[in-house]
Amino acid sequence: MAVKPMHELLAEIDEVVESRHIKDHQLVADIRSGKATRAAIAGFLRHFYQVAPRPSPQADCAIFAKCPEDPDIFHHLFEDVILEEGAGHDSGTERHLNVFLAHAQAFGLSQDDLDNCPTIPECKAFMHWRYYLAYKGDWLAAIAGIAFIEGASARRNDIIIEGLVEHYGFERGAPDLLFWELHASEIEEGHGDIGPLVVGRYANDEFTQRSVMDAVVTSIDLQWLAFDGMYRAFFLEDAAYDRWR
Repeated sequence: MAVKPMHELLAEIDEVVESRHIKDHQLVADIRSGKATRAAIAGFLRHFYQVAPRPSPQADCAIFAKCPEDPDIFHHLFEDVILEEGAGHDSGTERHLNVFLAHAQAFGLSQDDLDNCPTIPECKAFMHWRYYLAYKGDWLAAIAGIAFIEGASARRNDIIIEGLVEHYGFERGAPDLLFWELHASEIEEGHGDIGPLVVGRYANDEFTQRSVMDAVVTSIDLQWLAFDGMYRAFFLEDAAYDRWR
């Protein structure tokens, strides 16, 4: 693999993200259609908490600690992502983990249910991946691995919102739907801005470009597998997952 022109590398990353976009997962389709039971969605929420709200912003802080002192990174990663996830800085809300709890409570879940969830292996692998590159010190791959799929997740969340409103009694603008609405907005899309910026600025050799692409592909694969596991465990009620229900 020779060094690629930056526009080609970024276009290739976008193609990879689109080819296995999480909005196309059957779990999302079942919520959209109203096919999923409330118990299935509750199982999904307990595990989604482990891979999305719970690691934020700790994993991002670990990444930020390794970054160069670049004012654009400070703005896009620290101000737009870390402060928003940790305190609702841009949205004027609060820590997104707390906003998620308000949604989970609508499905009968408590903070204890979320914090002490026995996590299925697929979600545990994705959760560990969220920290792996950050703690390893590969800040560029760590940003690329999360930013490109996170910026795209707003479209998945739009679909989930449609299903929750049409089939599960939620109302747009209500506090118990705020988590998904925040993460379907320009705020969530903006979380992806850091990816193209840092890749375009710092992925200038063959080794780094390969590392970035591998991180993106691995993130997509692990996110997809996490949703596969949640779907089998709670939507299909596969007996292999009895110990996690």
